[in-house]
Amino acid sequence: MEKILIVDDEVFICENLQRVLSADGYTVFITHSGEDALDIVVEEEIDLVLLDLNLGSTSGLDVLKALKDIDPELLVIIITGYGTVESAVESLKMGAYDYIKKPFKADAIHLIVRLALETQELRREVRHLKRGSEALASAMQIVGASEEMKRIYSQIQEVAKHEAATVLITGESGTGKELVAKAIHNLSPRSAKPFVEINCGSLPYNLLESELFGYEKGAFTDAKTRKIGLLEEASGGTLFLDEIGEMDMSLQVKLLRVIEDRKFRRLGNTRNIDIDVRIIAATNRDLKRAIDEKQFREDLYYRLNVFPIRLPALRERKEDIPNLLDFFIKKFSTDFKKKVKDIARPALNLFMEYPWPGNVRELKNVVERICIMTDAEVITEDVLPQEIRGSKVRREAPSGVEVPAEGLVLDDAVSRYEESIIRKALTMTDGNVAQASKLLGTARGTLRYKLDKYKIEHNDH
Repeated sequence: MEKILIVDDEVFICENLQRVLSADGYTVFITHSGEDALDIVVEEEIDLVLLDLNLGSTSGLDVLKALKDIDPELLVIIITGYGTVESAVESLKMGAYDYIKKPFKADAIHLIVRLALETQELRREVRHLKRGSEALASAMQIVGASEEMKRIYSQIQEVAKHEAATVLITGESGTGKELVAKAIHNLSPRSAKPFVEINCGSLPYNLLESELFGYEKGAFTDAKTRKIGLLEEASGGTLFLDEIGEMDMSLQVKLLRVIEDRKFRRLGNTRNIDIDVRIIAATNRDLKRAIDEKQFREDLYYRLNVFPIRLPALRERKEDIPNLLDFFIKKFSTDFKKKVKDIARPALNLFMEYPWPGNVRELKNVVERICIMTDAEVITEDVLPQEIRGSKVRREAPSGVEVPAEGLVLDDAVSRYEESIIRKALTMTDGNVAQASKLLGTARGTLRYKLDKYKIEHNDH
């Protein structure tokens, strides 16, 4: 039930308002002091404040400003006498929701309080619906009909039914972990509530902690106002922790406690806040190896890994590439108002042969780049990036190699062919080892070793 704070130095006014609002089922707090009002708002998570403009020696406008500094989203209704309507109007400019004039009737109080709280709830629902629609649109980009993807779809549908189960999504970078997390949320009973996400590898420890848990005004030097953390913002919905493997060990302990106890504290506060949130985590790291290397907590791993989903690399489901190409061609052709409709067979063959180290994200970026640059209706080989065209080098068979009647040494023949292929790749990349290693689908260190082995000159970028 909503909590309402009445701030007025007239005891009679406070008691009447408390009686009227308590009858409506609200939890009502009373204070005659602006300073005490600030403490109550910090401690009690107040939804609405009824604030008198004249608090003896204290200005209600000063109290309003201080309340808004603590919580900019806090609803405040000003109580004013006939002679202070101008001040009431000034309070609206400072962020007050509305004002009421003394003397007031119970019916008027019932109405203005109900409208204020309904307005707040509508604002929250609009934010949730906006997030939900954006998440649903993104989730629709999960494309593929391979057996691997059918398995993923089945897992998404199953875990979505169990709205409290934590999920750990693993897979290489670019495989679509975020899209799967959004799909789970959108198919779950939590879909009308927020989907909140954060990349644990993009923020240092202190910033990530304050983003997750929030903080009170004055909790640290730069804490000028209260901040609602993502755990609280996601309450009722889903919190997606991307790149969980990069989270600091100290913060892992706090996250484990949140998952176990379903409560947390804002920084600078001593009161626990209960939450109802599903945790979905994702990583491209091998967490079991990270546990062995003392970089990830084993107890947190098992708490997150209640329902594991592993996403295959694109090279493991190449039969999905034509469908992905069709999807992205239609999308970017429409976005950029181009005429691109299809891809020629030779170009498609190159897409199929390329190893896609960046997975679906890389394929998407390549199609986007092509649609920006070309005005043709059909994508042909000549508009493909160099790294894609170069994949032909890897699939050309050594047709000129023959087995002589007297026989040959297989290892020597393979080495000669390997050297020939490496030289071709370096020629295509102007001697750039990094690019050549991508063309050949091999690690840069491995390629350097072979360059030294065959005494091939190169530019080691």
